[in-house]
Amino acid sequence: MKFFDRIILLINLGAIIATMLAYLSPVVNPKLTWTISFFGLFYPVLLLINVVFVFYWIVKKPKYIWPSLICIAVGWNQVKGFIAFNGEQMESNAEKITLMSYNISNASYGYDKKKKDRDIKKEAFIEFLQQYKETDVFCIQEVGDYGHDILKATFPNHYLYYKEKGAVILSRHPFINKGEIDFGTKTNSCVWADINLKFDTIRVYSFHLQSNQISRDAEKLANQTELDQKQAWYDIKGMLRKFRNKHLQRSRQAEKIAAHAKKSPYKIIFAGDLNDPPQSYTYHVLSAEAIDAFRARGSGIGTTYAGKIPLLRIDYIFADKDLQVSTFEIIKDNFSDHYPVYATLSWPEEEIIEKEE
Repeated sequence: MKFFDRIILLINLGAIIATMLAYLSPVVNPKLTWTISFFGLFYPVLLLINVVFVFYWIVKKPKYIWPSLICIAVGWNQVKGFIAFNGEQMESNAEKITLMSYNISNASYGYDKKKKDRDIKKEAFIEFLQQYKETDVFCIQEVGDYGHDILKATFPNHYLYYKEKGAVILSRHPFINKGEIDFGTKTNSCVWADINLKFDTIRVYSFHLQSNQISRDAEKLANQTELDQKQAWYDIKGMLRKFRNKHLQRSRQAEKIAAHAKKSPYKIIFAGDLNDPPQSYTYHVLSAEAIDAFRARGSGIGTTYAGKIPLLRIDYIFADKDLQVSTFEIIKDNFSDHYPVYATLSWPEEEIIEKEE
């Protein structure tokens, strides 16, 4: 084997090891070690690297395609958390609800310092939201005063629960009970509400978990024209430290939500901004309690973050295991650095018949 091909093979093996560590990320509690979770964050990139190596070896030396192929096959379940292969489901007469989850970033993309431009942007955002006014339940995150005013103006007939920490639940159906899971922070929150649907009652959680707060640092590092190695290394260490601390916070927040949901007398729905990909411990905690709607009924690549970091799926709808996911959609709009996710959830027909009897 030529020297160059040996170097490429070593890089290939390094990518395979990193990918295998990403596979472990969901099941390793960051309290034990946080470093493995860092590999999970970059799983989509690692997957693409392995695919590139497969094609490279097909051309150069086909016998070397097997390590990356086996690596991809071993983690096929992880692939389905990033790329969904579902077809359309047949329509049924079952009872159902529609639900949207959307981190609106306080409608900042619909804001401008100039009043004339702000009015135009605000109206455009309201027009976008009004397309979904018949949606049964909205779980909205990162709502400040400006975003709150827009939601009230757009959905005047909806029931609204807001605790001034960012997470909101809007519903066309009345609340029976509602509350907050306090994370002890000013910017992250989880609110819940028991919603009376007439044919059943559900408990819905709207959450915004702790952000990594590294996107600006990553953008700054990527945009440096003259690379100062000492400063770059200092910035990288700072990003890793932030990631470690924030990931530990998210894991505790997810555990709080799951523990609260276990006591629910009703079917549960989790919806919101997890700030973590499917290859993470926080995702594992919530997906153990409910069905990932994207996995069940999504199609294509599941990117929900529209910011500078590519290929991130961090916004979710999780449905109770006794419900069925009929549809799932990622709506590509330009009003936030997150895309809204939208699902139709159905009740098994035999369950409704039993309740009527």
